[in-house]
Amino acid sequence: MNKYVCKKSCIYRFTIFLILCFSFILSLHAQYPANYQYTLLPEKVIDEILNASSGELAWRHIVELAPYTRPRYDAEFTGNLRETDYILGKLKEYGLDYSLEIVGKTRTWRGLKGVLQEISPGNEKLADFEEVPEMLVEGSQPAELEAQLIWVGDGSQEFFVRNSDAIKGKIIVTSSYPAMVHARAIGAGAAGTISFYSPRPMIDPIQIPNLSVSGGGFAFLLPPREGIILRDRLMRGEKITVRVKVESKSEQVDLQVPQCIIAGRDTSAGEIILTAHLFEGYVKMGANDNMSGSAVILEVAHALNELIKSGKINRPERTIRFLWVPEFSGTIPWVNLHLQKVKKALCNINLDMVGLNLRANRSFFCLHRSGFSTAHYVNDVVESYMRFVGETNVEGITDELGRRGFAKRIVAPTGTDDPFYYRILSLHGSSDNAVFNDWSINVPGVKLITWPDNYYHTSEDNPDKCDPTQLKRALFITAASVYTIASADDKMANRILSEMLAGASVRLGIQMAKAADMVHKADVSGLQNAYKRAVYNLEGVAMAEKAAMDKITQLSVNPAVLKAISTSQQSVDVILQTHLAALREMMTTKAQEYGIKAVDMTPGETEKRAAKIVPVPTEKALTMGYGGERKYISALSSDFLATHSYYGIVNTSEAAGLADGKRNLLQIKKMVDAQFEEESPLQDIINYFAVLKEAGLMKY
Repeated sequence: MNKYVCKKSCIYRFTIFLILCFSFILSLHAQYPANYQYTLLPEKVIDEILNASSGELAWRHIVELAPYTRPRYDAEFTGNLRETDYILGKLKEYGLDYSLEIVGKTRTWRGLKGVLQEISPGNEKLADFEEVPEMLVEGSQPAELEAQLIWVGDGSQEFFVRNSDAIKGKIIVTSSYPAMVHARAIGAGAAGTISFYSPRPMIDPIQIPNLSVSGGGFAFLLPPREGIILRDRLMRGEKITVRVKVESKSEQVDLQVPQCIIAGRDTSAGEIILTAHLFEGYVKMGANDNMSGSAVILEVAHALNELIKSGKINRPERTIRFLWVPEFSGTIPWVNLHLQKVKKALCNINLDMVGLNLRANRSFFCLHRSGFSTAHYVNDVVESYMRFVGETNVEGITDELGRRGFAKRIVAPTGTDDPFYYRILSLHGSSDNAVFNDWSINVPGVKLITWPDNYYHTSEDNPDKCDPTQLKRALFITAASVYTIASADDKMANRILSEMLAGASVRLGIQMAKAADMVHKADVSGLQNAYKRAVYNLEGVAMAEKAAMDKITQLSVNPAVLKAISTSQQSVDVILQTHLAALREMMTTKAQEYGIKAVDMTPGETEKRAAKIVPVPTEKALTMGYGGERKYISALSSDFLATHSYYGIVNTSEAAGLADGKRNLLQIKKMVDAQFEEESPLQDIINYFAVLKEAGLMKY
C-alpha cells in the first residue's frame, strides 16, 4: 500500500470515528437529560440492596471492634482474639455459613505496663501505657530505673558521636522518628528514648503514631503538644529526672481467619473473594484502619444473605467468599494453602479504610484498579457503581437553571448528607489486594480506600472519625459490584462488556492527552524518545483493555458474547489507530519546527531481540505460591545475577504477570511502562526473564 492510500485510509477512518462520536453525543443530548445515570443491575435490585445497606449497623460494628486502643487480655493469647470472636458471633447471628481457619502462628510484642513519671524537680506522670497504649512504643523491653533526661534535637549521628559521654545512662528526648534515633541512642549507651514525633502535628497536636523500636531499651511517645513543653523545659536548662517502669513480653498468636460464604448455584463456577484486614499486627488497633473495612464486608454478607433468603433477589450463580484476615501475614498463608481454589477465583475486592468522614477530612473514596497483568472487568464494574453514587449524590442544576437535590439519595439517617467525593486510580498495593495481584497468584484485585486519612496509624483513629453515610455508600458499592459479577448471565456479560468499551474509550483518550503533551513538551534532542514512549504507552493501554475484555469469557461463552468481545476489541484497535495517526501528525509538525527528520520507529536491535522472546510460566511458577520466586532466584549463582541486573524495572510482578505465552518482551515492556511514570529499561526486562528462566519459572 503506498503512502497516499495509507494516509487517505487513516483520514477516512478518523472521519468515520468522529461522525460516530458526534452522532452518539447528539443522540444522548436528544434522548437523555443531562443528569442521566444508570446501573448495571435493574433498578428493583438496586433499591433492594440500598434498603438492606445499613451505615448505622456498620458503624456500630466499628464501635464494638475498636472503641479505643486497649491492652490485650490474657485470654486472647490462649484462645481467640476478641475481634475474631466478635466477627464469628455476628456471622452466627446472621445465619451465614461461617468457619474459623488457623493458617499458622506468629509472635507479637505485648505491653503489660509502661509508666514514665517525673520525680524531679516536679512530681508528674508523663506517660502511662494503661491510659494510652500508644505511649509505650512497640518493642520496648522491660526496665525499672531512674534517669535524667537530655535533649538531643533531631538525634543526628554526629550528635551522639560528639556527646557520647553525656548520653550514657540518660534518657534522650527527641522530636524525630524514634526507631532510627533510638538505635543510635542505645548504641551510645543511653537507657531509653522519649520522642514526640508525629507525621501531622499541625493537623492534630495530640495524636500519637503507632510505631516500633528494636535493639533493646525502651521508648515512649508523647503527643506533640506535651512533648514541646518537655523540650522547652530542657532547652531552658532544667534538670529533669524521671522514674521508668516497663513490663513487656513476647506472645505467640494464631493467625486467625474468620470467613463465610454465600454459596452460588454452581459451586464450580469460581468465586468472588472479598477481603478486609481484621488485624494489622496485634498492637495497633484502628476504627477506620481497618475495622471499617471489616464492618462493611460483614454487612455486605448480612445484606445479601437476607435478600437471598427472603427471595427479594435471586441466589447468584457464583459463590461469594468473605475473609477477615491478618493483613499480609494471614492473607499470604491462606492463599498459599488454598492455591488451586484461589486461582479459579474470578477476582478480589479488598476494603481497607473505607469509613472516613470525607468532607471533614478533605478525603476521597478511592478505587485502585488492578494492574495490566490482571486486567479485568471487575475494574469497570466497581467504577460504574462509584460513578453512579458520585453523580447521583451531588446537588446539580437543571436545564432551566433550577437547583435539584440528590438524584438518588444515599444517606444514612445519622450520617452526613454531604456529596460523595470519589476518585478512580491506578494499581496500588500496600494492602491485601497486592497478594492476589501478585504474578504468582494472578487474580485481579482492586482496593477501596478513603484517602487521605489524617488519623490512620495513630491513637486518634477512633470511631468518631467514621461516617455512617460513607459506610452505607461503601456497603452499597461493594454489595452491588459483587452481586453483579456473581449473578452475571449472558445478558449481563454483554452489559458489562459495553461498560468496558466505554471505559476503554475514556482511558485511551486520557492516555492520548498525555501522549500529546509528551510530544509537545519534547525538545529537539528528546523528541525521538518522547514520541516512542508516547506511542508505546498508547499501545500498552490498548493491549490491557483488550485483555480485560477477554476475561468476559469467565461469565459467558455464548457465541453472541464471544462475537461481541471480538467486535469490542476491534473498536479498541480503531480508537488506537486513530490516536496514533493524530499523534504522528503532531510529531511530524514538531520535527518540522525543529528542522529535523520525523522520528523513525524502526525497531533497534534490542527491540528486535525482545520481540522474538515470548515467555510462558512453567508449572513450577504456577504452583509455587505467593513469594515463591524469591526462593528460586536466591538459589542462583551470584555471578549469573550480577550479569543479569533487573533493578531498573518499576514493578517486576507486573512484568512477570504479563507473560502469558502470547506476548513478547517488547509488548510486556509497553504494558509495564504505560502504568508508571518511570520507564523500565528493556534490557532489564530481558535480564529479568532470563533470571526467571534460569530459575525454572519461565520457558521460551
